[in-house]
Amino acid sequence: MAVQLINIGNIANDGTGDDLREAFIKANANFEELDLRDDEQTTVSNLGSTGEGLFAQKLVYDLQFKKIVGGAGLTLTATDDNITIANDKVYDLTQTAVSGDSYVTKQYDFADSRLLYNNVYDTLADLPSPSTYHGLFAHVHTTGGAYYSHGGIWTELAHRSYVGAPTSPLAHDTSPQLGGDLDGLAHNLLNVGTISSSGITGPLTGNVTGNLVGDVTGLVHGVDVRSFLSTDTADFGDINPTVTNILEYIIYNTDIEWGSFVTPNGATLDLGAIAV
Repeated sequence: MAVQLINIGNIANDGTGDDLREAFIKANANFEELDLRDDEQTTVSNLGSTGEGLFAQKLVYDLQFKKIVGGAGLTLTATDDNITIANDKVYDLTQTAVSGDSYVTKQYDFADSRLLYNNVYDTLADLPSPSTYHGLFAHVHTTGGAYYSHGGIWTELAHRSYVGAPTSPLAHDTSPQLGGDLDGLAHNLLNVGTISSSGITGPLTGNVTGNLVGDVTGLVHGVDVRSFLSTDTADFGDINPTVTNILEYIIYNTDIEWGSFVTPNGATLDLGAIAV
């Protein structure tokens, strides 16, 4: 039933309106109508299955909503019709989907921006999983080293120690090993200690202290050492000695057969003074 209106006439007591009894009949009927009607049934819902909803709760007839607060790098500007959320740090950040890549599913384009961040961990144990973050570069504070993740492990990068001028990066590795040939680009190898090698190819300049074990091919002080063979002979030319006594005459005119020298010995032959 609709709400009934009481006819109050044109002016007071002009006899054109409802009498007092009729007016209260309508008033009672209106009260009954309103009493039979349902109470306030208004509800509010946050739509969607993900995200944070703005509606908080309904308290009697008061609909209560959450406020939007700007965080780090975000500012809010409110007008009568809208709220603008602005990013103060990164602009024009474009995300695109990546297909056919076994490592990533999306990528971001920073265009000509510079990316500044602190990717430092206190200890090696604090580093994240190298399998989950394949290709990540990180710095460990306690070791002072830089690391990258590959093959399920963290590998330390070679680095230099700077105290004024940079020192050699090999100074940090007391036993470096090569995975291939070392190309010195025509530079010298200086201040070396002991060199252990199965073979050295090329010129060797300087002094050699100690035993040289193995074959030497080439010149030593301009002489081919291969010419010193057991079959070589030395011709000293004619030697004209000056004989002062019979003993010297016998020595100078006697042939001596030394036989074969198999091993070095301590024998000494004193031929005296030879005047040539």
